[in-house]
Amino acid sequence: MKGKSSIYIVTIFFFSMLSLVLVSGCAKPPQQEMDAANAAIQSAIGAGAETYAADQLKETQDLIAQMNSQVEKKDYKTAKETAIKAQEKALEAKSAAEANKAKAKEEVTTASNEIKQGLEKTKGIFTEAETAGVPAVDLNPIKEQLTAVETAAGELDGMVSGEKYKEAIEKTTQMKEQLTQIEQGITDAKAKFEAAKAAKKKGKKR
Repeated sequence: MKGKSSIYIVTIFFFSMLSLVLVSGCAKPPQQEMDAANAAIQSAIGAGAETYAADQLKETQDLIAQMNSQVEKKDYKTAKETAIKAQEKALEAKSAAEANKAKAKEEVTTASNEIKQGLEKTKGIFTEAETAGVPAVDLNPIKEQLTAVETAAGELDGMVSGEKYKEAIEKTTQMKEQLTQIEQGITDAKAKFEAAKAAKKKGKKR
C-alpha cells in the first residue's frame, strides 16, 4: 500500500512539473512570430502596398492590431496564431502590390505613348488650320491649351521614373480628354472660318 502511494505521489509530481513546463513555455509573448509579422508588413509597405494593395494591407494591419491586443491580454497562444496569419497576409499584400505596380507601369507606358502620338496628330491638325488661314484670334487660345498639354506630356517621363504610376495614369486620362477638346476646338474654328469665307463670297456675288 505504501509503495502504491509513493508511485501515486511521484506520478502527480511528474504531471504537475510537466504542466508547469508547458505553461511556462507559453507564458511569454511569441516574439519570433511577432517580429516576423512586423517585418513582413514593412516589406509589403516598401513594395508599394499602400498604393497598389491597400485592401490586403488593411487586413494585415487589422491582424497586427489584434495580435498586439492579445499580447496585452497575455493570450500568447492566440497571439502567436494571429501573428502567423498576419505574416501570411502581409506576404499576400506584397505579392499583390508588386503585381499591380507592374501592371500600372505597363498601362502608363502604353498611355504615355498614345498621348505622344495624339499630341503629334493634334499639332498637325493645328498647323493645317494655320496654313488654311484660320484667324489667330481663334487659334491662339487653342495654341495655349496645346502648349499646356505638351508641357504635361514632358512631365510624364519624370513621373514614370519616380514610379508614380497611379498618378501618371490619372494624368494621361486628363490629357486625352484635353486633346479631344482641343481637336474639337480646331474643327469649330475651321468651320467658323469657312462659314465666314462662304458668306463673304456670297456677298460679293450679290
